Amino acid sequence: MTSAAHASRPRSVRAGESCTDLNQVVARAEQAISEIAGLSINVQFALSPNVKFVAVSLPQLEGIVLGLCTVARALLGDSGRITIETRGINDAPVAESSGTPQTADARARVMVRVERSGPDRRVPEDLVLSELEQTLKRVDGRLEVVPLSDAELAYVAHLPYAAGTDSSGRMSIAVPQQQSGVILLIEDEPQVQAVTARILRAYGYSVITAHNERSALAQAELYGAAIGLVLSDLVLPGVSGKDLVRRLREPCEHAQVLYVSGYSPEHVGALSDGARFLRKPFTAQELLALVRELLPESAVAR
Repeated sequence: MTSAAHASRPRSVRAGESCTDLNQVVARAEQAISEIAGLSINVQFALSPNVKFVAVSLPQLEGIVLGLCTVARALLGDSGRITIETRGINDAPVAESSGTPQTADARARVMVRVERSGPDRRVPEDLVLSELEQTLKRVDGRLEVVPLSDAELAYVAHLPYAAGTDSSGRMSIAVPQQQSGVILLIEDEPQVQAVTARILRAYGYSVITAHNERSALAQAELYGAAIGLVLSDLVLPGVSGKDLVRRLREPCEHAQVLYVSGYSPEHVGALSDGARFLRKPFTAQELLALVRELLPESAVAR
């Protein structure tokens, strides 16, 4: 457990380490969180203005937020509510009875509150919970489980503020830029997106995801030249992958492109700007072989 003296001050950011807007990550993850919860679970958001940048990379922070929601969902049956909250230095503790004084852990917090409306109660998968705890440990954070009532509890991730964060939780210094090599994965099928992202992350790649044109453009605006590869389905809601990639060219002008589709190469037609094509269904080996060709400097040997 992190000592109170250490936890009460922002962690210094090492060279190349990212500073990430916590509220922005939670807001952009709304679609993915809704998919995790399912149609029968009520999902709500409560984002605090007192929290801003944390010393955690965006892919790691996305994984932490979605991991919290995954373990929370495992506690619910066919009904209930999940509330995703963020809290900063000046916000109230998660629970007055939690025994953790606000000044003893002055960190940003993202909390997933679980409210059960019936007796059905499952147990979160040990593997998911263990992975979440390990991820938090790697970023100098910690996981806390806070019982709130007989029918309600909260999973809380305590995250280190970025250097230069003042008492309002906002940055007062410039945010360091990331090196090129991030993969923007654009896929509207949740299961395909999840499996593809899992494969790439298992081999050390930084992956950000989008499920439609709007979310892809938002990711491109946020990451810009840090995106080294755009991996896109050719058929997306309301737009073709080729048209979308053309719109991404300005913020991601140097990115390589890999299209995936269930269509045959004959139906796909000619590809421009050195783009490559991979037909669905594909194996992990086929995917990784092409990604390594397009991002040779970012490949991680396993």
